[in-house]
Amino acid sequence: MASLPPERREQIEAHKAQCLDRYRQALDLASRIYLQRRDKGKGWRMWAERELAANPELEQEARAKLNRLMKE
Repeated sequence: MASLPPERREQIEAHKAQCLDRYRQALDLASRIYLQRRDKGKGWRMWAERELAANPELEQEARAKLNRLMKE
């Protein structure tokens, strides 16, 4: 990476920052759903699906994290 031009390094760093931010947002969404599921009662799964669908760019990653949390 040190041999790349400064513009290319900046692009790579910006992309890494965007990916990390999206990952953190997905973790936050999954954690929020997981923590609130008991408060929502029997309808929590429908509520969770609506929450996930409202964030399509995070849905796949958040769903994977939520599934991992549910297995613990």
